[in-house]
Amino acid sequence: MNQTALYNEHVALNGKIVEFAGWMLPVMYSSIIEEHMAVRTAAGIFDISHMGEFILSGPGSVPLLNKVIPTRLDKLEPGKAMYSCLSNPGGGVIDDLFIYMVSADRYMIVVNASNIEKDLAWLKKHAGNDVTIEDISSLTCKLDLQGPASKNILKKIINEKKIDELPRFYFYETQFMGTDVIISNSGYTGELGYELYIDNSRAVDLWKGLLRAGAEFGLKPIGLGARDSLRIESCYSLYGHELTDDISPVEAGLSWLISSDAEYTARDILASQKKNGAGRELICLEIPDRGIPREGYRIEKNGIDTGYVTSGVFSPLLKKGIAMGLVKSGTAKTGDALSIIIRNKPVEAVVVKRPFYVYNG
Repeated sequence: MNQTALYNEHVALNGKIVEFAGWMLPVMYSSIIEEHMAVRTAAGIFDISHMGEFILSGPGSVPLLNKVIPTRLDKLEPGKAMYSCLSNPGGGVIDDLFIYMVSADRYMIVVNASNIEKDLAWLKKHAGNDVTIEDISSLTCKLDLQGPASKNILKKIINEKKIDELPRFYFYETQFMGTDVIISNSGYTGELGYELYIDNSRAVDLWKGLLRAGAEFGLKPIGLGARDSLRIESCYSLYGHELTDDISPVEAGLSWLISSDAEYTARDILASQKKNGAGRELICLEIPDRGIPREGYRIEKNGIDTGYVTSGVFSPLLKKGIAMGLVKSGTAKTGDALSIIIRNKPVEAVVVKRPFYVYNG
């Protein structure tokens, strides 16, 4: 199994280590509920170094991206990032990703750990001779600092005015202890937060520096468990759940990703789904009483099977079971009562607006 540059730090902090996408990572340090609420009320720090990072450079970078993603690139400018996906010929998703525009012919692509080899092969398949693709995943530490106090904590170790002025989804490169670090105003929790990219040689220094700086603010190290419950409350898709080779961005409620006029993979299919709708749609469900929905549980309406739970959890913030589910289009609207089959019994669930939690800072 792979270990990040911070593996020994997690062990020293009594992190409960589990296998995830071929990596040994902490699922929690104290409890998922405690860590979840720390991010919602103060701040948390995550080691996300298992994620993959590619650098695209050269005049062929834009033509390559135009072939493989369904989203308009003119949304970007140097210093700005955006969310998108790699579409497959059937309209499903090879992977979802973030694209960072460094300059007109240089981009950083951040992908999911389990898909690094697959994504790299797909990009190389469509690349011309005028683009270079460099996989820097094994060299890069990625830390996510998330929560209401994250800006104050970050400024204690990198005290720069740019941090105050950095809009959502913008980034810049600076120095930490003489090493380049990318600071991005983004994250996967629905909170104010930052994603930090630095060479593995400075991973421990940055991790410890942030923990020391955040002690007075209630900063806690956060594991994979709370990362999942936080993203579900914010209704962020996770590859393998809301997005798969067989689930399109439109079905996953991400029609806004379909905006490119270029000849990208599955353009006809995705443009048609955006215009005319798809056969399935993603909905959000709350369980008013007892019951925790889990991935794969069936969803019924009036006793008839209509879909399944893609992600479900007990919400530490809302103190109830919540779920995202993929159902037949047109079978459920906000306020409708459906049933989730839990331990072979139907449990009432109510369709609610997406997302469950909205940051108001």
